[in-house]
Amino acid sequence: MNIALIGLSVWLSAVDLPAGTELQYAGALNHQAKCDSNEVKAFSLYALAITAEDGRPQLAWYVDERGAGGWGWPERLGILPLGEAAIPKYAAMRLLYSHEGQRFPLFVRSPIVDFRDKLTPQSTWTDGRHQYNVTRQRKVKDRECVQVEVSSNLGRYQTLVIETATGILMSLDERVIIGRGDEYQLKMELQSQNRLSDTDLAKSKTVIDSMTALHASLERTGEQQVLELTPEQVASIQKTLPKLEHDSEGTFWSRVAAAISRDVQIQQKRLEGIAGLQKKLIGQPQPEWKLKLTDGMPVSSQDLSGKVIILHFWQYRGEPLNEPYGQIGYLDFLYSKRKKLGIRVIGVNVDERYANPQQTAAANRSMRGLLEFMRLSYDMATDNGSVLAEFDDPRSLGAPLPLWVVVGHDGKVVHYHTGIYDIKPDDGLKELDEVVIDAVRRQNGK
Repeated sequence: MNIALIGLSVWLSAVDLPAGTELQYAGALNHQAKCDSNEVKAFSLYALAITAEDGRPQLAWYVDERGAGGWGWPERLGILPLGEAAIPKYAAMRLLYSHEGQRFPLFVRSPIVDFRDKLTPQSTWTDGRHQYNVTRQRKVKDRECVQVEVSSNLGRYQTLVIETATGILMSLDERVIIGRGDEYQLKMELQSQNRLSDTDLAKSKTVIDSMTALHASLERTGEQQVLELTPEQVASIQKTLPKLEHDSEGTFWSRVAAAISRDVQIQQKRLEGIAGLQKKLIGQPQPEWKLKLTDGMPVSSQDLSGKVIILHFWQYRGEPLNEPYGQIGYLDFLYSKRKKLGIRVIGVNVDERYANPQQTAAANRSMRGLLEFMRLSYDMATDNGSVLAEFDDPRSLGAPLPLWVVVGHDGKVVHYHTGIYDIKPDDGLKELDEVVIDAVRRQNGK
């Protein structure tokens, strides 16, 4: 037997789920108070067993989450390899929970466990990070199951009920700590299991392939917590969408196509809104503004009259610190390279807590955590949102920060860009750099 066939036999022994098997789960995230439990997020998970071109078993999945934040649709669907202990990060199923103005990714365990061969009475094993203990046998919905307790160095944090014959997860009960020690309970339970006909499976597989290709064309890293598409990406989806909607009719995936359609409409409105702001502001005098630098010194538009200025509005917070960090590393590099030209860069930490004197200290602590990590060379200021509002806060249109504003030596806005620049690592902030160089040339009369 050759190596490929040996590998395939291992996968099949670890996963014995027929292609076309549908699994549907319902779940919730509950905040555990001292005397109460309050649901803060509900979600559903759909998974379909399929077979890859090389014969490997896979799960095509989609998560629908409701309440307290959530991923964009590209991060709510994916293909999960089965029979492999290590799951690629981009394929992992996750929720996104908003808590006290911050977003926290929460991983969801695969519906098919990768340790079916260990589900014997009283067995114990470790995967290097967690200890697993089969504590008892149970019958759930007429299925023979076992209960598995999962512990870390902080104690027990998961209870799993698994069907022994298939490795299907019947239920999950997980203790989750979010933020500064707030305790939550993540629960998930299998609601239904069906088997598609060969015809319906083939139809679903066609749609899955189309969605996978569409997903790949967006070049998402899986870490973006806000869905912000470029005009080119929106146009590409609009071109693909009619066929996707037609092919998905009569399948579960029609729901996903509908979600994509709704998002495209939102994205189009956002792009049109931002284009309107650019038309309104570019070429016009900047609004007058005043800020306080982190060293306590004031700075205003009048103080910087005659200079080329970059204002970078972003939430400079140390927790959670997620790539690409508002691209501030690239901005710091640009400033180091161009500061000899006399430009001024001010990073503006937008945090509504600065409007409340009792919360200012907490806002400053969070900012210091980031600044100590990044060690930025350009000036930093704080804003409770009032200065950002003078530049027409793009968040009102659904556009995320950062906001990049370049003001020329004559005090007029020459550049207004929302979100992350599409860049190549070797080029850095090339688009922004070109704008700055052009502004400096005009300042020098060239």
